[in-house]
Amino acid sequence: MLRRPFPFAVACRTAVLACLTAAAAVAHAGPSPRHDEEPVLEAATLVPPERLSGPGFTVDPHVEIRGYMAHFTLDTPAGPLQAQSVEILAEREDELPVLLALERLTRSEAFTRSAGGTLGGTARAVGNVVLHPIQTLRGLPAGVARFFAAPFVKLGRQAQSLSDRVAREWGTAGEKYPADDGPMTDARTARGARPDRAWYGGIGVEAGRELKRQVEYGQAKRELARQLGVDPYTSNPYLHDQLDRLAWAGVGGRLSAGALLGGIGGTAAMATTLQIDASVWALDGDALRARNEERFGAWCADDLLVRQFLRRGAFTPTFHGRMLDSLAALRPAAGGDALLELAMTARSELEARFLVNALRLLAADPSVDAGSGRLRTIGAALAWQRADGSLLLPLPVDYLSWTPEVESFFDRPDFRLRDKTVLIAGQATPRARRGLTERGWGLELFVRWPGAPQRAGDSEPAPLD
Repeated sequence: MLRRPFPFAVACRTAVLACLTAAAAVAHAGPSPRHDEEPVLEAATLVPPERLSGPGFTVDPHVEIRGYMAHFTLDTPAGPLQAQSVEILAEREDELPVLLALERLTRSEAFTRSAGGTLGGTARAVGNVVLHPIQTLRGLPAGVARFFAAPFVKLGRQAQSLSDRVAREWGTAGEKYPADDGPMTDARTARGARPDRAWYGGIGVEAGRELKRQVEYGQAKRELARQLGVDPYTSNPYLHDQLDRLAWAGVGGRLSAGALLGGIGGTAAMATTLQIDASVWALDGDALRARNEERFGAWCADDLLVRQFLRRGAFTPTFHGRMLDSLAALRPAAGGDALLELAMTARSELEARFLVNALRLLAADPSVDAGSGRLRTIGAALAWQRADGSLLLPLPVDYLSWTPEVESFFDRPDFRLRDKTVLIAGQATPRARRGLTERGWGLELFVRWPGAPQRAGDSEPAPLD
């Protein structure tokens, strides 16, 4: 007589078979990957709904994460716009009402008559003078990935020898024309030129007139930007072009900013959400550099390094002002020169923003011991070390993935401290969060500085200064 298996035995056998099948499937699939690949995300997972569409724009719903920053594409009446971070997306959208109003104005028949046909032609006649040309940088890692890469080569190291420093002093003393002697000096003297006069003083009335027009152009552009409430050094290509055209129209037609903008109503309130230091509207490049050189001198001992940094193209006067405001809030006991050496390595606007916003994150943190802590550069990281030795590491990224570069970055011996916290402006993947906590890091996500753009998942906007 056959005996049927007891139901409990059948259940146990079934469970064992299921476990063996699952184990075989896992073994076949291989171990789970240690690292993340940077994803393509829905825009709605990164920014609030009001940033996805509005009057005159829509945002592509698919967003690539490249170099830990979100790369958005906006469709606007002026044309497609790229925004390489959540912060830049917010700025482009806030600039859009001004841009569209200027587009309507410059296409109007009344404006064309009042400008006297000067639009565009003046700029072309003088070689397209642009205060801060917008360039596409090729061959560089996307986003801010380079700051996590190893080895990271510092381009701004201080001189290591007296002869090197003398050479740098000679070449960057800050004088526009460091010596009177110039090309063809002997020939000019032979023709009766005054021997005590600088060579550039006799290059011709026309060149002097052209320099004056360029100065007037800069003044006109800054005044236009002030009335519109926008950054005169904006990297928005369409807005940059409109300000450029209007400024040359003002210089060529002798029109004031008020006359140029007379066809637009309510311009003063168009871009009030943008954080612009009034000094970038009021002062020209030379005056701003002199002012900022003095302010940086409070935190940096190397005067030459300060002068070199203030001439780096990646940092506009707007970014200089934000850095200085943060330094004034932090009052670091040391580390100012190291900060500028690191800043000298920035090769793009996005990398400059990364360092500026790292300072702003620190300045906004209530646990920072302003006046007694110091700035440290660890590899390509900017950190704040408190007087008790604990460390704050600001990472103003949109989406931190646990890539091999990030893992190596956080495995640095310098980070082997007991008390350390990382401040991340945006999100971090589960692997990144796990990797950081396993290495003893305290972790704060969605950390804001005053006026920072709101992100999906934030409870409320950050306050303005």
